[in-house]
Amino acid sequence: MEIRLENLSKSYAEPVLKDISYRFESGKLYVIKGISGCGKTTLLNILGRVEQKYEGKVDRPEELRCAYIFQQSLLLSSLTVRENLLLIRQDEKQIEELARELGILPLLNRLPESLSGGERQRIAVLRALLTNPQLLLADEPTASLDGKNARKIAALIASLKTEERVIIVATHDSYFDALADEIIELDYGRFRSVTVQESRPSENAEERGEVAPVPGRNPSTRLPALSYIRKRRPDLLKLKTLLLSAVFFFLVLIVSSVQNNLVAESVRISSQDKPVELLRIPREEWDLLTQQDLSKITIYDDYYAEEEDITAYYLLPKQYSVLGLDGVLSYGSFPEAEKEILVNETMAASFVPAGASPGDAVGKEITFCGVSFVIRGVIGTYRGDFRLDYYYCYGKDGKTFDFKQKHLFIFYDVLKTIGTKFERPVTMAVWPGLFQDTAARSRLEKADFSFNQYYLDARNAERSANVLVPLIFGVVTILFFVTCLYSSSMIRLELFYRRREMGYLQIFGMEKPKISRLIRLEYGIKLVASLLLGAGLHLLAVLGYAVFTGVLPWPDLKTVFAMFLLLGLIHLVMVRFTVQRFLKRSIIELIT
Repeated sequence: MEIRLENLSKSYAEPVLKDISYRFESGKLYVIKGISGCGKTTLLNILGRVEQKYEGKVDRPEELRCAYIFQQSLLLSSLTVRENLLLIRQDEKQIEELARELGILPLLNRLPESLSGGERQRIAVLRALLTNPQLLLADEPTASLDGKNARKIAALIASLKTEERVIIVATHDSYFDALADEIIELDYGRFRSVTVQESRPSENAEERGEVAPVPGRNPSTRLPALSYIRKRRPDLLKLKTLLLSAVFFFLVLIVSSVQNNLVAESVRISSQDKPVELLRIPREEWDLLTQQDLSKITIYDDYYAEEEDITAYYLLPKQYSVLGLDGVLSYGSFPEAEKEILVNETMAASFVPAGASPGDAVGKEITFCGVSFVIRGVIGTYRGDFRLDYYYCYGKDGKTFDFKQKHLFIFYDVLKTIGTKFERPVTMAVWPGLFQDTAARSRLEKADFSFNQYYLDARNAERSANVLVPLIFGVVTILFFVTCLYSSSMIRLELFYRRREMGYLQIFGMEKPKISRLIRLEYGIKLVASLLLGAGLHLLAVLGYAVFTGVLPWPDLKTVFAMFLLLGLIHLVMVRFTVQRFLKRSIIELIT
């Protein structure tokens, strides 16, 4: 294998390399010497394809494996040596074998800051060997070391020479002079002289007696990508970085929860003071009910009783009676005992002196149809026609109430014993738990069953919500997209400050697709963490609501999944586009 340079030139503001032609052969160690600024680094960058803009020709194998050793080790300080190496090649067995050969196996689980300069450079050599390079480039590898360590590193690099490998060292030191096959003097862009010499065979690590005992395998080595993210981005999962995205997921969950529970919650809230489970079932709709439905229903036939000019109608328990609504009673309270009754103001006036308040009748005993009753409350002036009320039908023979007549209201079970039953085209019934029976409600809705007005109002609100919620989700999606555009600029800024790291990782053998996946994984983890935070906030809100109401309003999982998938795709596409675009920069742009 050989690498040919033909009329190679490179200029920045001024010429750096000038019309160089040369041939590098495998099995040799080349040392390029010259003062700082003479073009040594530029030449290595061109040979390693870090710098790809130049004049002339570089003829080298297309798939040539190349590795670098720099003046500084450039190890990531927050990762252990092992984790630094696993980033480049996820082969722990190979890493330990090379570390054993280089006498640095005990250093693998230490942090770079705890190592000496010579130890860090040995790690840099090991890292370069992970790709089994055919071309090994060393740029001032001994410049930051003392004499003793510099001689050791020089000998170590020289020992890596094989028949299949070219080693090129750029240096202004003399530590490689006795080890080199050829020494090239570079003088401001030109090869001034080339010295060919017989080099002394280099010792390998075992011959130097530097092989360390093999410690036990570290069983707790983490996945390099996750370890890298955790240690390099300790701020990634901080609350302030997650909160903005979490708010969007929280909004999706809350809106879906409201939509999914609107009818049930409207009915539940209404049932606290309104007879929402009382139904008026027309005769023709009884056929819509199954035997299972009928087993849950309590039917109230129409009864009334008359004595002289007084007419009595039945009274249901307060939770099913329109007469139990706030504002219906002008005096007293709703009856609790079976022999307690309600009267209208005309009836109450007959029990008190002229000019006295009808409320004075509360507590008085009366006898009706041979049964003694106690007046518990007085009904105020009727509002509207009770015969048309959705929760209670009054009026004998379908006639409208005459407010000037005397009326009593007696509990249903008592009135049955003294009253007369009559048939109506509409029957009153109570269906406890109807609004929690989703299957029955859905079946009856499709058959146009006569639900009460409170339920119909809740359903109308739900239909409005079904129109409004997609609009809300549309706005959330647009705002999330705008947020992602803002995040994209922040990602570009973060990548700008990390550009050298990404550039050197490529030089050390990590391919762009892997770097891209690593960065996208960071933001994917951040997205998942934001989702979990939003879900946690939603859970707290739901549990808080449950503490006060006893109800857990869960969202519709299909809707939530679809929205999360949409938002996630927007985020991931935006991150991928931003990262890919940034990584289109050349390595030389990233590291300079």
